[in-house]
Amino acid sequence: MKTPHKNRIQVAVALLGEFTKSIEDLDRVKAVEILKKTYQAKKMQPIRGKAQPPDIYDKELATLYVIGKYGLKLDQDYPELFERIFYLERNLEEAINKILESKYEEAREILKSVSPSGTIDSNVIARLLRVPLTKLILGFIQEEEFKNVLHRVLEAFPEEEKTVSNYARFFVGLKLSEAIRRGEVKSKEEKEALKKALAIRTGFPKSTPSDDYVRAIAKSVFNINDKLLDRVLSSRKDASSPTREDTTKSQQ
Repeated sequence: MKTPHKNRIQVAVALLGEFTKSIEDLDRVKAVEILKKTYQAKKMQPIRGKAQPPDIYDKELATLYVIGKYGLKLDQDYPELFERIFYLERNLEEAINKILESKYEEAREILKSVSPSGTIDSNVIARLLRVPLTKLILGFIQEEEFKNVLHRVLEAFPEEEKTVSNYARFFVGLKLSEAIRRGEVKSKEEKEALKKALAIRTGFPKSTPSDDYVRAIAKSVFNINDKLLDRVLSSRKDASSPTREDTTKSQQ
């Protein structure tokens, strides 16, 4: 089966190939600049929700990290690449592993060390969840594993319940958009059924995204045209009418 992320994977592999040839000249900031210019040249968008926070391309490095580590095993051949560029994702994944081992305090210390403010806020938790989400959508872990991560993170950081719930909504929007892209959803009825089923499967039954939010993901991440989306989604809303997802950036 063809992956709807084929172009994203190809771009990531090409960029990683370039990075391995010029490791000494790179740092995270330069890598983000190269990623952004490449995406713009190819008319691609980062994996995101409806909002587009200023650090979205920095967050998109998670895609290169996952493909580099789990797809190409570059962490073994080019450890210095991960030290210079992907140190943040590596620390976040270490924090996830600590959470899965129920070592919550150790996870908190790791997250505080990578937080710009030294505190754990919604943006830090969103970054934490982005790595396993990227692994899921690129096929490196199963849905059940991601579901477990969501619930363990909520257990470790109950004060961030809203952030985790919003990220579950982001996941549902991505998976639903992907299903539309694959041609697996062909009517509004099928869309509603899958939307509810995905939310229930994650264990966050109330985390169903609006059709307006799904449309934004489908267009930006999967480049699905409005003609197809109009068949399965409700009518487009006035762009000036904010939805609950417009006011929350943590799901990205």
